[in-house]
Amino acid sequence: MCQVCNRTEKNPMLLSLLQTDSPGSAIIFVSEQSGKSKKAGSAPPTTLLVDFLKSSCGRFSDVSLLEEDMNFNQRAASLSELRGGGGGGGGGGYLLVATDIAARGVDLPETTHIYNFDIPKDAVNYLHRAGRTGRKPFSDKKCFVTSIITVEERFVLQRFENELMFCCEQLFF
Repeated sequence: MCQVCNRTEKNPMLLSLLQTDSPGSAIIFVSEQSGKSKKAGSAPPTTLLVDFLKSSCGRFSDVSLLEEDMNFNQRAASLSELRGGGGGGGGGGYLLVATDIAARGVDLPETTHIYNFDIPKDAVNYLHRAGRTGRKPFSDKKCFVTSIITVEERFVLQRFENELMFCCEQLFF
């Protein structure tokens, strides 16, 4: 599925989707911080999104983070917390904000929802992100992948659809 909106509407759109979908466990994929942004001393997009989610809704006050700039021990601690039910709302559910580091080699079979807050660089990364849900034989749950895109990004998602042979249904709010 995809939701088209203006860049300035992405945060409220994500919050609306999370409230409507009420995911048991979800991963929100965000682009890596650009080199230019790092040099300027700007906060990483993952940190900005985690702060937004924590301040916007009580249910999402416990959000975990997994990104490239974390060292191995920090990543391991974050994943251990998720697997122990410590992240995102208790009861074994979690809300993880991640860069593409979590798209490969990270098994979180309880994941029911993937949100592409930022569209991935290519179709292969899209496939790996989407592959974090419905991990057979670990889960028989119905799983969802939703991309939050701008009008300008629609052609990129259409290219992924053609390359990977799938059809993305557009949501209307």
